[in-house]
Amino acid sequence: MMKLNRSEVAKHTTINNCWVIINENVYDVTEFLKKHPGGAKIILAHAGRDATKAFESFHQAEIIDQNLGPDKNLGTVTQDVSSTGEADSVIESPRSKPKLSSIISLSDFEHAASKSLPGSSFAFLKSGAEDEYASNWNRDSWKTLRFRPRVLRPIESVDISSTLLGTKLSAPFFICPAGGAKLANTKGDLCLVKAAARHGILHWVCNNSAISQQDMANARAPDQTLYWQIYAMTDLEVTEKQIKEAVRLGYKGFALTVDAIRAGKRERDLRMATVDTEEDEDDDLEVEENFSKEPSVQRPPVWSSFDWKSSIEWLRKMTSLPIAIKGIQCWEDALLCMEYGVHPWLSNHGGRQLDSAPSAMDTLLSIRKNCPEVFDRCEVIVDGGVTRGSDVVKALALGAKGVGLGRPFLYSLVFGEAGASKAIRILKHEIETTMALLGVTSLDQLNPSYSITFSKKAPRLSSHASPNLQPVKFAPNLTIHAPLPGQGHGPGILIIRSILSPN
Repeated sequence: MMKLNRSEVAKHTTINNCWVIINENVYDVTEFLKKHPGGAKIILAHAGRDATKAFESFHQAEIIDQNLGPDKNLGTVTQDVSSTGEADSVIESPRSKPKLSSIISLSDFEHAASKSLPGSSFAFLKSGAEDEYASNWNRDSWKTLRFRPRVLRPIESVDISSTLLGTKLSAPFFICPAGGAKLANTKGDLCLVKAAARHGILHWVCNNSAISQQDMANARAPDQTLYWQIYAMTDLEVTEKQIKEAVRLGYKGFALTVDAIRAGKRERDLRMATVDTEEDEDDDLEVEENFSKEPSVQRPPVWSSFDWKSSIEWLRKMTSLPIAIKGIQCWEDALLCMEYGVHPWLSNHGGRQLDSAPSAMDTLLSIRKNCPEVFDRCEVIVDGGVTRGSDVVKALALGAKGVGLGRPFLYSLVFGEAGASKAIRILKHEIETTMALLGVTSLDQLNPSYSITFSKKAPRLSSHASPNLQPVKFAPNLTIHAPLPGQGHGPGILIIRSILSPN
């Protein structure tokens, strides 16, 4: 095998000629750039340099052999005298973080992550698309709903146990499929599996996890259920192999993510890439080499020829397990889920895809207004912006069956398994407290009458509010007060009034 010095590797830094160093081995990844699940830009940021730390933040070593042929391993690297002491990695040193004992809410985990993670890692986890309007609205929208508590009801205990897609769980929330756990903790994905097992909640595993399907399955507790999330990639055979392997390993449900036909423009993340470029590099010329180093939002394209019929038939030929379609953002598509026998997962990908996309709460309300029968025939799942147990209860009261959280659990991983475990305990306690204060003792008692007001003034978005409202039919015994025609459709301007009273 050839011996290559670092100065030679450093010459191969373009989209048409890209080499990287991983664990002292030199790889030609030129052809792989267009296939990389995370897009070309993260590889190009390390072109001609040592990418070991960045690689190990996301992947296990065996993934190299799975994706690159043996001919792409060009040899081993030798250390140039002139480059001794050079910092090859763009990964920053971890900073201090607060003590776990000081964490009292899920938002505290985000603050801890922002203080302790490298800037590039936190930017990846936090980033939303473009102006991050959708990402912010995901969180703010839950705060615009108000409760309608009932009092003088005996509340000796509160039962928050639930069932989702046939799996009995200790709580109605679950850990969302989300890549990047390894950025917060080298064993992050395994920490999530173990914390979920300890507390009896569901972990919906991401197929972009840094841990293999097999290793995730091996880490689960004897009585633990895992579900699997997939993208239908251009090479359908690869995806089909993953699905069949997940079935063999005992995963009990699937989610097909359908809102990522292209990768959103995540500017917070992209700006970190521009910070990491060499200051002395002349990148003002309009040449292909410089274009190749621009922040890229490309990912290997997902299979773009699917429609509703072909995608469901494709999945059903491989499994009869429950299937959720993740990325539903309008009531019409939720209705199609019902018609095709799958479950709608209301999500805008954490606001990371299409900016100004509706929040899950927006879509939840539109389903209840336009096709409430979906709640009777499907299990509606939601995620996005949930940071409080009260947010979970609001979603359940409006008809959701399960509520997913992604970023809060990723942030909690700066404290390892103990952090994820504490996040679960915090959320459970908040749900129990909220339900007791509402006057209910079990989840099956929740209904829309407990969540009645959509505030005219939403946090941070109150400038969009309009006082010009008119009643619009919402559902049996429910009315939305919406803006008059031509007088704006800003967020946070609906008021839901209920005349329902729980028995």
